[in-house]
Amino acid sequence: MIIAGAGLAGLIAGNIFRNYSPRIIEMQSSLPSNHKAILRFRDHSVSKATGIEFKKVKVRKAIAYKGEWLSRSNPKVANLYSIKVTGKVQSRSCWNLNDAERFLSPDDFIMRIAKGLKINYSETLHKSMFDGQPIISTIPMPAMMDIVGWKDKPEFPYRSIWSCWCNIKDYDVQVNQTIYYPDLKDPYYRASLLGNKLILEYNQEPWQSREDVISVLSSDFGIDTEVTDLHVKKQKYGKISAIDDNLRKEFLYYLTREFNVYSLGRFATWKQIILDDVVDDANKIMKLINVENKRRNYHVNMTIMNGELNDSKS
Repeated sequence: MIIAGAGLAGLIAGNIFRNYSPRIIEMQSSLPSNHKAILRFRDHSVSKATGIEFKKVKVRKAIAYKGEWLSRSNPKVANLYSIKVTGKVQSRSCWNLNDAERFLSPDDFIMRIAKGLKINYSETLHKSMFDGQPIISTIPMPAMMDIVGWKDKPEFPYRSIWSCWCNIKDYDVQVNQTIYYPDLKDPYYRASLLGNKLILEYNQEPWQSREDVISVLSSDFGIDTEVTDLHVKKQKYGKISAIDDNLRKEFLYYLTREFNVYSLGRFATWKQIILDDVVDDANKIMKLINVENKRRNYHVNMTIMNGELNDSKS
């Protein structure tokens, strides 16, 4: 089995399919900076699949809009936030400001789930690899269409995002809080405290991230201090928008039918799913692969038996 891509979806798949001794191919020369947003999971599924314990936390949320604090959302601010983030009016997380139970992965989560997996770096997926063995693809659908020469490739609407990460000095922060910023005048659209970490998320490249961080910490979170280890990460396909769903499903079915390729994760399926969904989808793929293996073994056995029968008749 081949797993294409050593991002989070690929590494999670590698853990789920360990019994298949998968070979993971990754075009970068080392583990990619897998996930640029917040690794807060909604349930235990990824923890159970990887055998790594997560920390259960309560996340409190609010909206900061034009100098006011909102503890309840409304259509105006929810739609403004959606337009700011995606350019479209869609249902977004800021609509529900109730306290949320979430599960945090440890800081070394990526290195731990990669441990023991066979990962070939600086290797890309080629059509010549489609030799009948199962392939789990986590690479973006536009790239896969190029690999197989799909003629009716559509436009894939997306927006890049930038995440500014830093550590908070001098304070022992033991809360998890998220603030949404629907106002276009604010350069960032979301700020999140994860204990002593602060993450600011932008839909354009930040040009004064340190000033933004200090301002948000002091004015909005009430923490007047300095930060360390500040760095900014870009995610190309930060926010994806839907393509024609019939075409999307047709292509996914084509990959499986013609090449035994199974698509996994948000970018490979080009669908708005969360990382928690990857485990369930991977288990569904495993069932499909097992069914296909049984079907192929049946045909092989029947071919052998027919050959033996023909030999006995000659």
